[in-house]
Amino acid sequence: MAGPSKKKIKLSEAVDKEDKKLDSFLQWCAKEDFQLNPKVHVGREGSCAQYGMVAQEELEEGECLFKVDKSAVLSTETTEIAHLLKEGAASLHGDSLHGDSGWVPQILALMYEFTNPNSRWRPYLQLVPDFSQLDQPMFWTEDEIERDLCNTGIPEASSSDLTKMKLEYTSLALPFIRKHRHIFSEEVHSFELYKRMVAFIMAYSFFEPVSDEGQRDEDGRGDEDGQGDEGGREDEGGKSSLPLMVPMADILNHVAKNNAQLEWDTDCLRMVTTRTVAAVDIPMQVVLEEARRVAGPDDAQLLEEKWQFLEDQGAVSESGSFIAGMEGILTEEEVCESFKVLFMSEEEFREHQEKEGCCDCCASEEERSLSYDQLPDLPEAWRSLLAAAARLCMGKYRNTLQTNEQLLAKESWGKLSRRQQWSLLVCYGQQKLLHRIITSCLPEASQ
Repeated sequence: MAGPSKKKIKLSEAVDKEDKKLDSFLQWCAKEDFQLNPKVHVGREGSCAQYGMVAQEELEEGECLFKVDKSAVLSTETTEIAHLLKEGAASLHGDSLHGDSGWVPQILALMYEFTNPNSRWRPYLQLVPDFSQLDQPMFWTEDEIERDLCNTGIPEASSSDLTKMKLEYTSLALPFIRKHRHIFSEEVHSFELYKRMVAFIMAYSFFEPVSDEGQRDEDGRGDEDGQGDEGGREDEGGKSSLPLMVPMADILNHVAKNNAQLEWDTDCLRMVTTRTVAAVDIPMQVVLEEARRVAGPDDAQLLEEKWQFLEDQGAVSESGSFIAGMEGILTEEEVCESFKVLFMSEEEFREHQEKEGCCDCCASEEERSLSYDQLPDLPEAWRSLLAAAARLCMGKYRNTLQTNEQLLAKESWGKLSRRQQWSLLVCYGQQKLLHRIITSCLPEASQ
């Protein structure tokens, strides 16, 4: 894998001129011994965010964009109040300061560093977008969310996040703030600031991979990208990794289609080029709803028994979803197991029940691929149900796929607000994946 230039950052090559904030940040990066690939340029021009990294020459897959020492990462271990966070965790009976999300210590660290004029990370925190520009749905009105994001799954997730956020602030963060009044203030370090810090983490943070043994995976191979925005990562033993703020990396993380991922080494982090991934959920209840619609009167009771069996086996759940990505169905195991059971004869199902989910047909299903290229090879009944469920999901969006394509045209796009533009991209991306499922399941696709 190609590495970055081993020279320190040259401001004349890497940064826009006459930008004091960016100049200060790049000087700080040079002081912290960041190493930047000479093929990239950091600035506003060519970036869809406030600041960004743009390739000035072709970059090959796997090429390193920059390298940063772990000591320059803003985390609960490097913050100036690291000792207080450790003491706080101990005084609150171990790891309870982490709460359910695992974010409270990192949020407190960010609140302190952001409001501290002498913070080591001041040049970095001055560069990131104004927090008023972090415009996740948690800051939208209920009318905006329901109007523009209905049936995307986002309104429910946003409401749940806000409830949990408020609970963790009042029960964990606020007592810590009150205990350390010499550096915190309830007026300054309010719930509104807390919420902005959560937005900052959601938009920009990364997670250090956790290995199977519950230890941090020092070679960075325990996680595909080390990137995330929903809660602390946990291994099977319950060990979690807190979100980390990685200067320079976050100007790429802020953009969904960034074509880059973070790799973790023992003492440093590298950002390397990669491919992008998008996904859409097909609620399991939608599949059940469609299966009920096509089932005959004599099969209705058997269908309910099959679905209950799948719930008992953990293959489906009331709030679960089957997930499709850019290459095909990502939840292959769940889809294969569910569809296999749904289309069993009563005799096959009774035998399957007796063997608690194990039968002779299982081996043949284990190797089944659900990539878009392979969907035409599925049994006709499977394709019919999958396509019908995808159509049902398509019909629940506010606009059709064709209408959204028209709204993406330059003359229409410019008339939309920023929130409407973001909503349009979310809905359109999901619709395109659903459309891909439908077309891959058509009878002519199998010929």
